[in-house]
Amino acid sequence: MSLLQSFRNLSPRTRVGVGLGLLAWGAIGLQLSDRAEERYGFTPTEEDKAALAKVMPRITAVDRNEGSNENDGEDQNQSRNQR
Repeated sequence: MSLLQSFRNLSPRTRVGVGLGLLAWGAIGLQLSDRAEERYGFTPTEEDKAALAKVMPRITAVDRNEGSNENDGEDQNQSRNQR
């Protein structure tokens, strides 16, 4: 019997309890992981942070022209085709 089938065979109240237990375990792990990094010396150095910043994608916001409408692009394409 698979783990999923065993889970489905539990009563609804027990499934809620198991789900909440897993959520609590995850939340506790997130809270304790930072402290464990510091304790065991796995905190990132400034060099590590710089290397990470170098490979992270950058997002640039581009403002739309307020006076333009949706057909401007089509008009430009038509005028290019007529040339």
